[in-house]
Amino acid sequence: MSSSSTPASERETDLLAVGQQCSAQLCNLVDFLPFKCQHCSHPFCAEHYLPNQHKCEKYDESKHDRVAPSCPLCNTPVAIPPGQDPNIRMERHINTECSVMTGKSAKSRTPHCARAKCGKVLFQPIRCDSCKQQFCPQHRFPKDHDCSSVAAPAISKPQTSFSTAGISPFAANKRNTNQPSTTSTRSTAPAPTGPAKITATSSSSSSSSSRPRPFSKTDR
Repeated sequence: MSSSSTPASERETDLLAVGQQCSAQLCNLVDFLPFKCQHCSHPFCAEHYLPNQHKCEKYDESKHDRVAPSCPLCNTPVAIPPGQDPNIRMERHINTECSVMTGKSAKSRTPHCARAKCGKVLFQPIRCDSCKQQFCPQHRFPKDHDCSSVAAPAISKPQTSFSTAGISPFAANKRNTNQPSTTSTRSTAPAPTGPAKITATSSSSSSSSSRPRPFSKTDR
């Protein structure tokens, strides 16, 4: 009997070692997944882990339960600094910051995408290194938001015409080589054949006159 009861008691002690007892008065519940209070650091069960449920002594409602009241005129939340009277802060807001009383347009503190026709609310803005403006992930690159600081590279056109400075030496050499050929052709050109024809006819007439003509009246 004693041997059989010993393992059961050991199992119970092991289960009790896993969980923790709730620190709230009149509870004493053993919870295997206890909650720890962030103010007093004591373990509690699921029903008593909130500060107001176990009446936490280290919980200060004025420091931890801060609620920003909204302005009754412009409906803008007004932050109350710790230790300041909310009525004084609200009165200063109405006199100097309220858009209804001062007539000033309320400036939105939430950043928006600087690209035209986008205006998305930026929960994690991305700043451009060139123009120093904030953009959404879709327009974060300079080419996507037409960045004015990045100048477009000039497109170089291919050179189709050659420079005259490069052609002039070749043209001068060509002219120099062509000039002797023209002079040589002019010097070697044959003389006109007009006088030669005249001499030929004169010689033929003289030879024909020196030959005897038997049927001529003068030679008889």
